[in-house]
Amino acid sequence: MSAIEEHAPASILDQDLYKFCMQQAVLQHYPDIDAEYRFVNRDPSILFNREAFEWLLEQISSMAELRATSNDLEYLRSACPYFSAEYIAFLSEFQYNPSAEVTCSLDEDLGLLSLHVSGNWTCIILYEVPLLAMIAEAHYRFVDVDWSYEGQRAKIAAKGKMLARAGCRFAEFGTRRRRSFKTQDIVMSELSQIRSSGGGIAGTSNVYLARKYGVPPVGTIGHEWIMGIAALENTYKDADRLALLKWQQTYSGRLAVALADTFGTRVFFASFDRELAGTYNSVRHDSGDPLAFAQAVCEHYRGLGIDLSTKCILFSDSLTPEIAIGIKNQCDSYGIGCSFGIGTNFTNDFNLASNPALAGTALNIVIKLFRCGGRPCVKLSDDKTKYTGDVDEVARAQSELAQFYQQ
Repeated sequence: MSAIEEHAPASILDQDLYKFCMQQAVLQHYPDIDAEYRFVNRDPSILFNREAFEWLLEQISSMAELRATSNDLEYLRSACPYFSAEYIAFLSEFQYNPSAEVTCSLDEDLGLLSLHVSGNWTCIILYEVPLLAMIAEAHYRFVDVDWSYEGQRAKIAAKGKMLARAGCRFAEFGTRRRRSFKTQDIVMSELSQIRSSGGGIAGTSNVYLARKYGVPPVGTIGHEWIMGIAALENTYKDADRLALLKWQQTYSGRLAVALADTFGTRVFFASFDRELAGTYNSVRHDSGDPLAFAQAVCEHYRGLGIDLSTKCILFSDSLTPEIAIGIKNQCDSYGIGCSFGIGTNFTNDFNLASNPALAGTALNIVIKLFRCGGRPCVKLSDDKTKYTGDVDEVARAQSELAQFYQQ
């Protein structure tokens, strides 16, 4: 059994795979575009103090020292054959420049953290996940400290076994909101043991931990790819289609999971025609009612004359083992495949140390693409609480897409 690491490794691979995948696509299609990302704290009760802020600044500054090693690059060539030689060469020279690209400040009176990332889109796209992990760890090191690791191994083992017994195929997606790297390492240690005995874990989004535990790194596409294309091509109605076509140009049928909710599933289905539905093996649900989504996907495939048994739905929104099993039962009744990406429930499910009967609070934080090529970027989603972006631009997007929302 691999030893649990107390601290996050100084490795560029402590990152979710989908960020590397999108970096390659941006490098191919939009190499000279500037962009801006902004931190959003969806829970105003989550605050930060001076100690957390200063620790966070140290971690951000240390990112300048990260480089892909020869072993890292060789692992990516082997585990991710869809990465081109050109991209591997780019990554071999890549380095973060946080002093020029990251701006972070703290309103000490209110305890509010502000963070912006700006620069060339290809160069700054990798910041999101490690920054979110650092922000979360800063909060749990210095603000919310009423917790311990006691019982974590048993808790994750029980979850993994429950999912495996139910026949669920699932992956660990917890990097961005993990309580600490140690937490995620414990999670993968337990889940990999279940996998070795025939359990259903398909892999992890974290590339470093995938290599450590000998499981596949998994991940494909995020909302920012579609949001950026909507801004750069000046269209919301056709953004899903353009994003899927450009993704196909980069990956030629590999990583064929279509994200459905960037501007709402009705908008997505209007673009997801017979050609695209045949090309993409799966669709991903990330907001709204998962059971209603599963039904809508099946109806869409049936309308296109596509055999449901040849397709899969990936669910990744606020999942627990119990929710995943309920979704699987419905998908089984429809005759369509399903898989699950479980994040926060795996890597940030703690009870209070002072009162173990009470659950701790998990962060609800994101870093979203705010501007691309000088134009504002927005996300509408199937959940209004997840709308992000400039208020006026959100209104413009809603106006352009009004015909879909009125159906």
